[in-house]
Amino acid sequence: MNRFFRKVTVFILVVVLAFANAVVVFANNTEDPARIPIRSFFQEAGADVEWDDESRSVIITLEDDEFVLNENSLVAYRNDEAVELQYAIIIQHGQALIAASDLAILLGVEQGYLGITIESATQMAAQYMELLSVSGLTMAIVDAENGFTWTGGFGFADVSAGVPVDEFTLFGLGSISKTFTAAAVMQLVEAGVIDLDEPVVSYLPDFSMPTDLVLSMADYRNITPRMLLAHASGIHGDIVASGVATTGRANPGFMNDFLDTMTGFPMATPEATVFSYANNSFTLLGVLVAAMTGADSFYDGFVDYTRDNIFEPAGMELTTFALQDMHRQYLALSYFDAETQDEFLYYNAVPAGGVFSNANDMARFMHTILNGGAFDSEDSRILSPDSVSQMLQAQDFGFDEAPNFMAPNVNPGMGFLNSTGLDGFKYVGHGGNLIHYHSGMVYDLDSGLGVFVSTNSITGMALAEALPVLILQTAIYEKTGALDVPESDFSVLPIELDPEQLQELEGFYTIVGADSLAYAFVDEDGTLYMDNILQLSFPLELVPLSNGSFINLDTELYFWFEDFGGEMLLYIGEFKNYMMGAKLDSEVILAITPDEGFLQWMGTYYPVTDEGDVCLFSHLVVDIDENGFSYALLYTLHGMTPFSLLIPIGDDVYYGGIVFSAEGDDIWMEFSGARLLRAEG
Repeated sequence: MNRFFRKVTVFILVVVLAFANAVVVFANNTEDPARIPIRSFFQEAGADVEWDDESRSVIITLEDDEFVLNENSLVAYRNDEAVELQYAIIIQHGQALIAASDLAILLGVEQGYLGITIESATQMAAQYMELLSVSGLTMAIVDAENGFTWTGGFGFADVSAGVPVDEFTLFGLGSISKTFTAAAVMQLVEAGVIDLDEPVVSYLPDFSMPTDLVLSMADYRNITPRMLLAHASGIHGDIVASGVATTGRANPGFMNDFLDTMTGFPMATPEATVFSYANNSFTLLGVLVAAMTGADSFYDGFVDYTRDNIFEPAGMELTTFALQDMHRQYLALSYFDAETQDEFLYYNAVPAGGVFSNANDMARFMHTILNGGAFDSEDSRILSPDSVSQMLQAQDFGFDEAPNFMAPNVNPGMGFLNSTGLDGFKYVGHGGNLIHYHSGMVYDLDSGLGVFVSTNSITGMALAEALPVLILQTAIYEKTGALDVPESDFSVLPIELDPEQLQELEGFYTIVGADSLAYAFVDEDGTLYMDNILQLSFPLELVPLSNGSFINLDTELYFWFEDFGGEMLLYIGEFKNYMMGAKLDSEVILAITPDEGFLQWMGTYYPVTDEGDVCLFSHLVVDIDENGFSYALLYTLHGMTPFSLLIPIGDDVYYGGIVFSAEGDDIWMEFSGARLLRAEG
């Protein structure tokens, strides 16, 4: 790729990432191409733009490159070299406009469908991989409306052997597995074998869970398949040990014994009251699929059913929930970073996160979903259009007005998640994170576009979260000439608030996914600050605005404080679509302020597992933070450190299922199926 084109790719991304705030795309009718204002586009890219009224031309200087575009002409000039355009430059509403397709020609982008998107995706992949030290990456871009597929591989599946990633290289897709489990359930719904709203115990009489000490209203007997599919069942979210991950070989016993295992885990919330992400709900759905198809083994039954009824009909020849010898030659090995190989781990809750697939097969699956359940013919149909529509649609259990603590910007469908970015961009899909493998699959239903990305390095988590969305936005912009995002309200102005109004916002706030509490306070000058947020070492000054929000002028980040039933919620983003957390009330603060009895449990705990079993975190620290609150800091194998406040609900029992015990000189903790021994006190 030449120097000029490398620059142009970046400039195009600047516009895409700005979501066309400065670029209004004009299209008169279906026959007229989408047109982009020349001045806005190039100024956004940092160019100098001048209008020569005498020659009726736009003159653009972009570093050492000069462009001349003449009104009503099919010829433009790039560095005095003629460039033939498909459509003439026109003047409309006082602006010089160029067809989006001609812009690609002018900038030297290789012609071909979604050429800008593919070149941009290639550049972004290389940049992310270098920045984050990722060993291998695979990618697929599809347009179901036009039957278009592009796949690419980057880096290495096996670094030491020099084996490159290609479209057939297999990656662990983590929670993208849930889309296939959901598809299997919906097939049985279509066949009349399962009713989405019938209690699961009707089909699995051996399924039971104890009632939590503080959740006497929760009743597992009311849980339905629909609740499980939409993360609304109240089921305990995860098991981090007890054979869920193993080295050397897979452990079918985890799934076969799953019903017995769940009898030891109380419900996390009452059923159908809140969205709460739960891997266990999809493992249970996999058990349900196997049981309702008459399998003797839950593991074998689920693996065989998905192979015979989803992967083979959809033409996904290498996709599997059970790695066999035929798959291993295609497998991307697991790495810590771009060079450091790690031991391969089997994730045995396979319906929740155990599938392996590649760009070629996932392209077929994206076409299938975007086409309403069939890849290209009725012979390839795996779902009805109605089932696909139900899976993609955000579910409503009558608590849609309640705060969503599952994730700040996510509303679950059935096996799919509906997400909204800080910019207001909406998309459907699912991500997936195993220890070493990280993936993202996103769709835009209106344009029929889909993007899939997967990596094989622990360091690639941020890549898998950000890159698919950026590529999807680029593709939408290239195909349609616009992105469907909210427009900024430029009438909003700074205002002054009384110190008393600001003081009502003071206090500690939980932050979803953060490793500590945020703190809002008003200084002696009557200015509101938010401290200990966004991993910054300094507080952010918040300026009140006329629309009820606050803005930090340094980061241009908006904050919103909203009272919900007496609970103060904290949102961020210009469009208030990203809930960060909630203010702690006085009762909670008292509960997490430790007494003398808590001191005996403080220290660092390490999991104790059977040979071949792996715990999904490396260690856990129980301590008192700088604000005097008791907490547990979990160090996962990803390197993340989620924060958990320790709220007592009994003498040695804490909310979330954490139980401490003393056995002689040893101090133990039990947590989500893991048994941990204190090594440092």
